[in-house]
Amino acid sequence: MADIGAFDKDLSKLVSYITFDGHLAQDLKCFYLSSKNEDALLDFKDIVYRKFGIEGRFEDGNGYCPVRKYRVFSRDTCRFLKKIGAPEGNKVTKSFLVPKWIKDNREFAREYLRTAFDCEGSIWFEKKPKIRFGIFKTEENIINGLEFVKELKEMLSMFNVDSTAVWLIKGNLRKGGKITKGLYFKIKQESIVQFAKNIGFNDRFKNSRLILIEGLV
Repeated sequence: MADIGAFDKDLSKLVSYITFDGHLAQDLKCFYLSSKNEDALLDFKDIVYRKFGIEGRFEDGNGYCPVRKYRVFSRDTCRFLKKIGAPEGNKVTKSFLVPKWIKDNREFAREYLRTAFDCEGSIWFEKKPKIRFGIFKTEENIINGLEFVKELKEMLSMFNVDSTAVWLIKGNLRKGGKITKGLYFKIKQESIVQFAKNIGFNDRFKNSRLILIEGLV
């Protein structure tokens, strides 16, 4: 484990980026963030430089795909990220949990959650605002997926944000014949203001919807 001085909100955010919209290569050759959000890509780039003093490269998506990547090649950094709990390889098929050093620190947990909801959360209105979160796991990894989501829900409760029970939806058939399922939950209606005040979004589009909630403008 790295020196405790290395652990800060930047690192918590970086691990969250990799856990959700990013990727840490199985061979620990490189890591990247894949996003259509240019602000997120630039944020990821800046964090990597602040923490490790290294630069990567931007890669454009193929064809009509608006998604871009910021990829960094550094085996030493990859080994460090794995050591502190960033999952490597295909996260849909892998078992992992939230690193303890993040769960045990309120501010690290806040940063991790905010980034997680930037990547995998959605917000919309049906008379009232709705906030949903979801990930996918292969069927053989559903138990681990449920445990991981339970940890996220427990972290939310640190900020007095209550969430619904988790429900499963049918996913897709992946290469190798593996079937996935989605694991979803919502922020309870009475906790949305608490979520807005204590977690929120960095994503400007999602945040612009969030601030329309009565009492926050």
